[in-house]
Amino acid sequence: MSFGIHKQGQGYWVRVMTAAFIGVLIISAAAWGWGQAGVIRLPARTWAFSISNVQGQAAPGDTVELLKYDEEALNPEDLVSFGTAIIESYTLGKGSTATVVVGAFENNDVRDQGGETMRILAGPADAPTLAAQVKGPRATPIFPIEYLQSITAGAIMLLGAIGLYIFVGAKKGTVEFLIATDGEMKKVNWTTYREVKGSTIVVIVATFLIAGFLFGVDTLFAKFFSAIGVLER
Repeated sequence: MSFGIHKQGQGYWVRVMTAAFIGVLIISAAAWGWGQAGVIRLPARTWAFSISNVQGQAAPGDTVELLKYDEEALNPEDLVSFGTAIIESYTLGKGSTATVVVGAFENNDVRDQGGETMRILAGPADAPTLAAQVKGPRATPIFPIEYLQSITAGAIMLLGAIGLYIFVGAKKGTVEFLIATDGEMKKVNWTTYREVKGSTIVVIVATFLIAGFLFGVDTLFAKFFSAIGVLER
């Protein structure tokens, strides 16, 4: 198979319509891929915590300990430390609230469990410089999900375009088939507008005549059987 259009100009309309149909399928597949890629959960680069009941204060660069519920503890309210992270930004809110963004996690497992964080501590355990309850953890992925969606949709469209070119333009077997199909289509005796119009009128008139005939027969039978007492009104 060489590059270029095999027998360019022959079987034009069949090839064009085939390409248009396959193009619609490719675009639909790309849209599907975009949607599927959007539900993928990318690894988090940082986690943003909305914190409340803040005791003490912290600053960017401080190390915080992350705590979550201990599933194996007898008391379901018990919290256990599962790793540390570094504060990247700390923004005070109203009252005893703040927003803290943490990154540079101790390891990937800690990073992946960031959404389970219920409390953060900074400083020594007996006298922490910061203690706060965590609400609404929000992950910032390693890159925007739109990048992954664009790559997925673009890859589908690129592969589809290559396949379309091979099928409609370059591969001799399929091109010869499309050209032959175009030749056979030219042999079809297409019905003229006048013939279609006349046939349609005949069908509509015949439909009304048959419906009227059946209605009349049904009415006569109904009156006849009512007269002899078979049917009761």
